[in-house]
Amino acid sequence: MIEGSGAPMQKQPKLILRESTVRDVSRSWPTGRFVEMGAGTGHMTRLFLERGFSGACHDLGEASRQLIRRNLADAGERIRVVDELSELLPEEFDYLFAFEVLEHIENDLDVFREWMRYLKPGGSVLLSVPAHARKYGRSDELVGHVRRYEKDQLRQLMRDGGVDGVRIINYGYPITELTRRLSNRIVRNDSSYNGLSAEQRSIRSAQAKPEAINRTLSLLSDKLVLPFCVVQRWFYNRDLGDGYVACGIKRSD
Repeated sequence: MIEGSGAPMQKQPKLILRESTVRDVSRSWPTGRFVEMGAGTGHMTRLFLERGFSGACHDLGEASRQLIRRNLADAGERIRVVDELSELLPEEFDYLFAFEVLEHIENDLDVFREWMRYLKPGGSVLLSVPAHARKYGRSDELVGHVRRYEKDQLRQLMRDGGVDGVRIINYGYPITELTRRLSNRIVRNDSSYNGLSAEQRSIRSAQAKPEAINRTLSLLSDKLVLPFCVVQRWFYNRDLGDGYVACGIKRSD
């Protein structure tokens, strides 16, 4: 469900698998202060707040920021939703998070470098992006994706942005091979995003998926996907799945 939106939305299988991978990667990390870029509805933000982290988050969409504030109101002063990144201090945070954001941005390296200004030297980066250019399809186009990443491409971007010790996990295999094809088929004639800019599509996609996808997902139970959170671990080091979760440490100059 999208918290605070008043409308239930079934979790997509890929989101469940990504959440599990993020937990696997960050399980041993000590609590600290984070900044999350492109926070959407605040769903991933809440996962870290529940683990004792605190910090700030930002999203380009004003409606998204208001939604995050409503969704995370119970966290009080432990989370701050900023309207402009200029409200943050340089090197203020122990962690930088960005989940499913960079694929929406044409000048991804410039923006990533800007984000890195707010991370302390020696701080940790954690992000996720969709994988493999050959898999780009109608469902990507519909929600404002400008690319899917190859592993080497993502590693180079992070290194160029000042990250050392880059580790990239490929998640989602085998189930996302099926769900991606199904999503592309479902939305092949969807016109609900027509007339929206890429930025508007990106903002909208964080709040609600196309209605045809929601109807299909309503037939699925999250419990059907949970066993694949274990299965996908067998393939973390194989470049087969539908997405990447990457982490590393900000270089100390």
